[in-house]
Amino acid sequence: MNRKKVVVLGAGVAGLAMGYVLARSGKYEVRVLEESDTCGGLCGSFQYNNFTLDYGAHKLYSVIPGVLDELRELMGNRLVELPKKNRIFLKGRLLDYPLSLGNLMRVLGFRLFLKLGFGYAISLFKGVLCRKTPRSYEEYMIQFFGKPTYELIFEPLADKVWGNPADLHPEMARTRVPSSGGLEVLLKLLKLKKETAETNAATFYYPRSGFGDFPQKLKEEIQQKGSEVFVKTKVTAIERQNGRVTAVQALVDGQQKRFACDFLISTIPLGILSRYLFCGNTAPVVHKADELQFRHLVLVYIFIRQPLVLQDQWIFFPEKEYIFSRIFEQKQMNPELGPEDQTTICCDFTCAEDDKKWRTDDAGLIEQCIEGLHRAGFIKKEDVVEGLVKRQKNFYPRYDCRFTEKIEESMRQLKQVNNLILTGRLGMYNYNNSDHCYDMARFIGQKLDEQISVPEIWSALENRVKGYKIVD
Repeated sequence: MNRKKVVVLGAGVAGLAMGYVLARSGKYEVRVLEESDTCGGLCGSFQYNNFTLDYGAHKLYSVIPGVLDELRELMGNRLVELPKKNRIFLKGRLLDYPLSLGNLMRVLGFRLFLKLGFGYAISLFKGVLCRKTPRSYEEYMIQFFGKPTYELIFEPLADKVWGNPADLHPEMARTRVPSSGGLEVLLKLLKLKKETAETNAATFYYPRSGFGDFPQKLKEEIQQKGSEVFVKTKVTAIERQNGRVTAVQALVDGQQKRFACDFLISTIPLGILSRYLFCGNTAPVVHKADELQFRHLVLVYIFIRQPLVLQDQWIFFPEKEYIFSRIFEQKQMNPELGPEDQTTICCDFTCAEDDKKWRTDDAGLIEQCIEGLHRAGFIKKEDVVEGLVKRQKNFYPRYDCRFTEKIEESMRQLKQVNNLILTGRLGMYNYNNSDHCYDMARFIGQKLDEQISVPEIWSALENRVKGYKIVD
């Protein structure tokens, strides 16, 4: 059988899932190329002082039909099923999630609780009189939840994670908030409507050896099917002829290699891909891709002389007095991922290039995280052993109010390459989780098997990802 040659750029979960889906069909000879020395990207794990650590909080869960079944079959006994435990830290108290009426009133107090309810009633009344299409994240949240709730929770958390909410596209709200508004929240508080798998993951799956075992398993399967994954591989050029990519040139461990291809599938950032394809910075698509906004990710690991600290896997911190927007305890996933007498809490937050937090040195960030955890009552300073900082530039797409026109302009020229397909968070500039990346791979693989044209695959995939929701 004459197998089609496919080159996949990037060996994060999106690239590895793509390689796995194509390799298992037996119809493709796949070469996955990764610039760094490891696979998995920020879905990987690493070893540090007898700990197995993830790059922040990850889980395997999906409401997309068939995805979770395939992931369970793929991972087999390498997975554990866990009840999900996460809450919100607000006004010095832990707020249940999903929300419960009694807990909400105890944390907020009766007067503030009434203020939030009155604020929602006003937004509901205004919506009846004249409901406008929201033009920003801020307008969307005020319209659906009321101004007091927005100012208490959504505005400070969004500002910490994404930057000024008034300059965020409403698509960010639709993607991130599984509830359809304040009325749905109220009905759930009154027990008149139940949580569903579409809005809340009651349980989830996790690789017992750390989340990085998921991309590791994908890599193993690719190799067992006769395809290859190359690390420490720097793309140097992409050859094109008659509107098609014909080959990718790359340095592999310092040796120049040429990978011929019938299809090129990219998971790397659009700006980098555009430079490879259009040779420099002169093409309009390159400039538009460079205008797409990202947030940098910072992970601060605090090692503590205690077996465990939290009762939750992760906790959200919307208030601005804390530098972090979420904390995550690795050993809540599996106690075997660290020493019996120690634990670690990962404090994560995002920032822009010119943000003071990004410019602060590691020691300063560690000190601020220790202070915040101590002030919140989770740790004692004398129990801290050490801290570790990991930084990743340009990882979270930020949907500013003009992102749709920027992405459309970028895609318009990329689509002229008629054997190029994009996938993944960075590849499609789409905020999504690992299950969505796996679903994209399944979808692309199915369409290629059906010999659907690349432009049709691209169009159908864009429509598909619009329906993705982030389920916490």
